[in-house]
Amino acid sequence: MGNGGPGQGIRRGQCGCGPVRSAPAPGRPAVVDRHRVGTAALEIGADTATLSAVARHLGVHHTTLYGHVTDRADLAAAAADVLAHGAAWPAPDLEWRLLLTAVGETFWEMFERYPGAAELIRSLPAPPEAAVRRFAALRDALVAQGFAADDALLALDIVADLVIDTAAGLERLDRDAQVRAWAAAAPEIAEAVTARRGWYDRKLAIVLDGLAVRRSAR
Repeated sequence: MGNGGPGQGIRRGQCGCGPVRSAPAPGRPAVVDRHRVGTAALEIGADTATLSAVARHLGVHHTTLYGHVTDRADLAAAAADVLAHGAAWPAPDLEWRLLLTAVGETFWEMFERYPGAAELIRSLPAPPEAAVRRFAALRDALVAQGFAADDALLALDIVADLVIDTAAGLERLDRDAQVRAWAAAAPEIAEAVTARRGWYDRKLAIVLDGLAVRRSAR
């Protein structure tokens, strides 16, 4: 999802709002590999990028991409690989509450950097291999702190699903419509559901409290 950069040829924009791809130097063919293709898809819009749009973004003919991705589904998988390898996953020696909270923050950082990434992950038939390996290591860390192996993996999955579903829902949210719907009956709800992360933090607190009870019962 390592802190590695998204690939060469990227500079930070003047606005400080994220990476911007520099145009290939005149007379030099663009160097394309699967990582750059996946990164380009994220930069365009992870959930809407097409092979043609990625090719234009990279300054190459779309047929060039077929040496690295086979179709749009494989393009999504390549983008997910970039996310998994580039994510700042937490250290496994964190206390379990801090560890699960940090896992959630890792996903939030990805989704805030790359709009559409949450919906992209929801569309995948299987998670990226790098994410699976990382979750296995984090599961082992939770087991070492008193979780059953199944509960440890379930806890990680709950936190990941909570972030993914919340982020994807917020991207589609019509905040004005939400305010109108809730304002008369419960204005405090309107404020909560239209916040930057909705009710995510409050929901996570309830999840962690439940996990604490389950863990102590072992």
